[in-house]
Amino acid sequence: MRDPYYPIFWAIDTVLTLFLIVMVVRIVLSWMFAFQVINPRHPFAWQLDRFSRALTDPVLRPIQRALPPMGGMDLSPLVVFILIYVLQMYLWQLYGALV
Repeated sequence: MRDPYYPIFWAIDTVLTLFLIVMVVRIVLSWMFAFQVINPRHPFAWQLDRFSRALTDPVLRPIQRALPPMGGMDLSPLVVFILIYVLQMYLWQLYGALV
């Protein structure tokens, strides 16, 4: 029999992982726009960029305000990656302690 807490912890971990995937999509799209590999006016690229920004901006904006750009680079995605990684590690350690 499975532990009743497992689906809750699994769902939280899955949402965090999906958020990281959306962040990677946003980062890759921004690089492709910057190096003119993809036209930002293309409907699919525009929708994908709009969707990824709508999901990630609420998390990235407070970090961008607190962390100034260094050498023209925005380091807020790196901070979010580290925070989510630590949160996932803590989440599964908490699950191990509960079981």
